[in-house]
Amino acid sequence: MATWNCSALLANFFRSLEEQSPGDWELLILDNCSSDGLPQLVRQYQAAHPDYLIRFSSQVDVGIYDAWNRGIKLAGGTYLCFIGADDTFVCSESLQQLLDLTSSSAELITCRNCYYSSDGRFLRDWGASWNWKRMRESMNIAHPGMLVRRDLFERFGLFDPRFKICGDYEWFLRLTPAVSSVHSQISILKIVQAGVSHTKIGAVYAETFRAQARHLSFLWSAACWLLNWLKYGRRRLIGLA
Repeated sequence: MATWNCSALLANFFRSLEEQSPGDWELLILDNCSSDGLPQLVRQYQAAHPDYLIRFSSQVDVGIYDAWNRGIKLAGGTYLCFIGADDTFVCSESLQQLLDLTSSSAELITCRNCYYSSDGRFLRDWGASWNWKRMRESMNIAHPGMLVRRDLFERFGLFDPRFKICGDYEWFLRLTPAVSSVHSQISILKIVQAGVSHTKIGAVYAETFRAQARHLSFLWSAACWLLNWLKYGRRRLIGLA
């Protein structure tokens, strides 16, 4: 989890985490030198929950993907899961449901998430299974909450921190059709569509175009750029964006 001056959001996540059962997991909080009391909040939570393995790393970074790269190097688990500081678990069984899916030994384990508007209105459950061909058109999986085997980062490299919004999508475009995956219809996280990836749509599609142009053809990227805008317009019309 990458953080920066979001202690109120992190406190809310911690309350959600308290409902989960202890298990074979660790939480890495990758902070960008917050000045709003976040380090103190983390230390208090660590002291109050000695049964949780929570690690805190604070240093200057150049964005979420730079922070996540630091976390990948620090993490000790077989699977890595990327969660936003403003996300919370759907129910008290969510984390265990996620852990149970690791018995598949798949390289990618995808689920769904519940998406809400900034005013609290439920929008949709969303998140498809991994599909290499479909991924070339647009991001179709719910990245927050999914599990990625850490050895994929050893094979395909870390995130490119030059991307500020769609670095995860660019990374997925590097994968091959041979990557093994399993999908669950379970929704793991509650996500409020208030972050940059939901509010700065023009910047999102510009970075999506950059990622596609790097790995695919220019014409393909241009066609997908237009298609994404048409899909967004449709979601706006029916109240899902």
